[in-house]
Amino acid sequence: MKNKLLYLILILIIIFGAIVYAIKGFNKELNYSNRQEFEISSASTLDEIKIEEIAKSVITDRGVKVQKLERFNNALEIISTSISEEEKENIINKINEECNESISNENTKIISITSTRIIDILKPYLLPAIITFSAVLLYFLFLYNKLGIKMVLMKAISIPILFEIAYYAIIAITRIPFGRITNSLAIGIYILSIGALSICFQNEKEKIIMEEKNKKENDE
Repeated sequence: MKNKLLYLILILIIIFGAIVYAIKGFNKELNYSNRQEFEISSASTLDEIKIEEIAKSVITDRGVKVQKLERFNNALEIISTSISEEEKENIINKINEECNESISNENTKIISITSTRIIDILKPYLLPAIITFSAVLLYFLFLYNKLGIKMVLMKAISIPILFEIAYYAIIAITRIPFGRITNSLAIGIYILSIGALSICFQNEKEKIIMEEKNKKENDE
């Protein structure tokens, strides 16, 4: 009864999440959504925290992110959903004034970037997930074949997948930004579901072993 209720709750969450996703999609992290950005560089090392404070003081009604460019230690990119030429100029002027820099406004261009597709965000996780999932299934079948191959396969496949889909449905419903953090948490949920399955299978196996032992003792 408890298992049926759990499955029902998960399915309802998935259905509601699918409706929200169909209407609104995911609320993607700034790094994956439609955005504009520009790069600034200096001869000296730029203070990332200070630059972000300056950018947020100019762009007050939208999300702003400042991050280092991987190929340069003295270059940063300032990212927001939209950045006007006036905002860019104000940010650069403030940086020059407060950080004693001489960054050129004329040579700094705003770049528009389209959102990243969901499949492209998930792509780095797919192959490792398939490999580990296959290994886990083989492990469960080898260790818990006494419980019945069909039952082990059904639970081992359905439960992790249902929990993952339900988790992403909750992300869609609650409008939590979809991206690296949510995908990292999804890995944790996957590991927890496998751990819970392992405990469940082990308990059932021990129960069968105990029943067989009791039966053998009674026969003697």
